[in-house]
Amino acid sequence: MIRLAISVLLLSVGLSASAQDCFDFHRKNCQPEKSKFSYSVNNASVSYAFLPGESKCVQLQMYQGKDYRITICSDSLYNGVVSFVLRDEEGKIFYDNSQDNYNANLEFSCRKSNTIEITLTAPNRLDVEENTKGCIGILIEDMVTPKIGF
Repeated sequence: MIRLAISVLLLSVGLSASAQDCFDFHRKNCQPEKSKFSYSVNNASVSYAFLPGESKCVQLQMYQGKDYRITICSDSLYNGVVSFVLRDEEGKIFYDNSQDNYNANLEFSCRKSNTIEITLTAPNRLDVEENTKGCIGILIEDMVTPKIGF
């Protein structure tokens, strides 16, 4: 009985350790494109451990008068090819990076405050062992939209 309890404990520690490895992945690995503007990291930024083919959703509250920059990064298991789709509250897709050569960077301005859902999907990998997870991070940054013109 003690042996079973120790095995279960070791298994749960091992599983949580792989999830912990991804905790700050976005801060350490997502490198946004160079910009002349100063963005701040948004608290919606997050990293997850993904199985091949797995999807996860991130909610982002956006505010009118702000610019947003989204950067996706992944560890070598996924070769930098991660799908992300942005949907509005009604489910309408307004960006799908699979239609943009799996671009990992997106910048846009928010004209109206609303909530969007960002769906991240890891590519299927048939050449990896079952239950092999890899880290995927989403770095979300924002700033006040600069005044242009006169």
